[in-house]
Amino acid sequence: MIEPGVCRRRRAQRAGSGGRLGAGGGTALGLLVGLAIGALIAAAFAWWFTRTPPFTTAPTRDTGQAASASSGAVSDMKFDFYKTLTGEANGTTKEPATIVPEPPRVAAIAPEPPPAQTQERLFWQVGAFANEREASRVRAELALAGITSTVEPVRMPDGRTLYRVRAGPYRSQDEAQVARARLQAAGYSPTLVR
Repeated sequence: MIEPGVCRRRRAQRAGSGGRLGAGGGTALGLLVGLAIGALIAAAFAWWFTRTPPFTTAPTRDTGQAASASSGAVSDMKFDFYKTLTGEANGTTKEPATIVPEPPRVAAIAPEPPPAQTQERLFWQVGAFANEREASRVRAELALAGITSTVEPVRMPDGRTLYRVRAGPYRSQDEAQVARARLQAAGYSPTLVR
């Protein structure tokens, strides 16, 4: 009588040895199949963009006829661009055209624009922290929420240093209000600072 544990061990040994033999060949076969598929895709793209089969060659002619035809075609063609442009090719010569320069134009002087008003720079102060690490942590949270911010150290009158976390600058009230909504959605209650 065969013990149940022996059969299980033998089946496991057979399954394990069979799996090891095919593992190395599967990788190589996968690479070859991948390369073949890639080549087919590249050929399809080449055909799509050029509308000609990518692996065909031009039909060849008899070498004797090809040599005489090509030499005749080249000898018949003359590339005398200068003669064509000046009109000597038709047997008539034209004098070069004279170019009359235009009188210089006086540009109208535009009035100076009114002095630009200094653009107001608005910031949202998210917080002021005694610890720089805490301020950096809040700035990182804002960056993950997609909000640009800065950490500014400020010396207080009593000698302490606080680290302000500010989002911005924003050029207009509308832009600042959009940023405020994003800050509130991230869980902060900012204060407007100019």
